[in-house]
Amino acid sequence: MNVRKGSTVWVPDKELAWIPAEVIDSDDKFVQIVTDSGKTVFVSAEKLCPRDADEDELGGFEDMTRLTYLNEPGVLYNIRRRYALNDIYVSLC
Repeated sequence: MNVRKGSTVWVPDKELAWIPAEVIDSDDKFVQIVTDSGKTVFVSAEKLCPRDADEDELGGFEDMTRLTYLNEPGVLYNIRRRYALNDIYVSLC
């Protein structure tokens, strides 16, 4: 994954599966990120997944194909957000 300063990413977490973070700096082997909780971590770029920049503002997408990055953490986050809003993510015909 090509990361640059200011990119929003998902980073693996033992307790929560994935947590949102922002790239502070990167070199050939490691990426320095800051998580939403303010913790600064060094992680290899292969472990990161790209994140939609506007996920929090929209409250989730009704149609997950509208996600810019259709990856595991993005899908899980979208389902969690829609559930929290009591907005079922599938349509019953």
